[in-house]
Amino acid sequence: MRILFICSEYEGLIKTGGLADACRGLAQSLVAQGHSVCVVLPRYTPLYALETDSSHSVYFDLGGRDFGCAVHQLSVEGVDIALVEHHDFFRRDRPYDDGEQGYSDNPLRFSFFCKAALQWALQTGQQFDLIHGHDWQSAAAAYYLKQHYQYSTLAAIPFVFTIHNGAYQEKCAVYWREQLAIAPQQHHELNFLATALEHADKINTVSQGYRDELMQEPMAAGLSVLYQRRAADFSGILNGCDYAIWHPAYDRYLAAPYDADDLKGKAQCQAALRQQLQLAPSQAPLFVAVSRLTGQKGYDYLIPALNQWLAHTPAQVVIMGTGESRYCRDLTALQQQYPEQCRFVLGFSDAMAHQLEAAGDFFLMPSLFEPCGLNQLYSLRYGTVPLVRLTGGLKDTVKPWPARGATGIGFIEPDISSTISALQQAEQLFSKPASYRRVQQNGMAQNFSWPWAAEQYLALYQQVLLAKAHYISAN
Repeated sequence: MRILFICSEYEGLIKTGGLADACRGLAQSLVAQGHSVCVVLPRYTPLYALETDSSHSVYFDLGGRDFGCAVHQLSVEGVDIALVEHHDFFRRDRPYDDGEQGYSDNPLRFSFFCKAALQWALQTGQQFDLIHGHDWQSAAAAYYLKQHYQYSTLAAIPFVFTIHNGAYQEKCAVYWREQLAIAPQQHHELNFLATALEHADKINTVSQGYRDELMQEPMAAGLSVLYQRRAADFSGILNGCDYAIWHPAYDRYLAAPYDADDLKGKAQCQAALRQQLQLAPSQAPLFVAVSRLTGQKGYDYLIPALNQWLAHTPAQVVIMGTGESRYCRDLTALQQQYPEQCRFVLGFSDAMAHQLEAAGDFFLMPSLFEPCGLNQLYSLRYGTVPLVRLTGGLKDTVKPWPARGATGIGFIEPDISSTISALQQAEQLFSKPASYRRVQQNGMAQNFSWPWAAEQYLALYQQVLLAKAHYISAN
């Protein structure tokens, strides 16, 4: 099968979150199973350093304006990459925003990107069986494919759309429609995510739990009617974990390797982290977190819960992340209030992320909502028991203690008291070494591999190809 990915991030090239990991993991797994994948990305500022194999000039009309760009091609680990170059749109310090708010021309930037990707495929005679768009940045492509290319050789190609985070919809004023050549919808504004929901042949999101939540408000963020209308074409496929990168036996960032049969290295990793962050050696549990500091990740109730709980426990907490300034200020204040127990690492380091996963006894992931989540998958493999709110993909991947076969700690209500109860439950589990070890081992035995996820996507691709073939033959 020949598959075209249209996405705005790809791990190893450009990354702001889990979207990049998912696109790379799926693309590589499809290639490993004998399929051909080409990933189209904007050529952001960091990607100018890449040496490309070839270049094509692409021209097209968008809203009555003529545009041109170059598309540069290269190959990365068997996956073909096509970079859409446009200095005014993509040669900026950050992909989506200036650090505070989204760029005002994002509707034009990513509509241009989508049109360029399709026009490049048409002009170069690329023979794709299927186009797979990822998140709102690719949404306009679903519309353009159906409405702008209906009389071209692209018309027979089905479009699959994956929602990695339904909270990001890219809503903009209705006046953008004419400039972007997108016909009116039955909305008072232009909503890119809604455009894809209306025009994609098949839709999926990154866990069954999140799919079910998106069918209702408030999780649907105003789009529940659209989700319900497309229910028969809407599925959930859990993301995979790249165990070639995330495995404590082979992790180059760790002070010592370990696995489920021999955990001595984990104790060494924990000692090394405590020394690095100037935390005193302790027999109390170590709680860690690596995340974006946003409301989605549960910091509105996690920080107050930690503030109360740390006053009554010897446990230690280390949180690394970047995000909203108010959470950064609150976590800095938490460290100042509990200097013997708490460390806040502002920023992100790939090495530190791996070291925290290995060092922790528990991983904090009390998300308000979580489409899939990757850190709980890493934590399971590293023997770092995840403490999660049971929502979306977290509910699908973590079985809460004390149930038989438990792999983590879980709670339901997104509030301070429930979070404190979960923290206390984790302490209770840790005080029972045999029980803790059993939960730890259960987690390390889990397998959420990308090859399994790729099989689910291939089944979805086959469904949409068959449906498209029937439609064409009938018309």
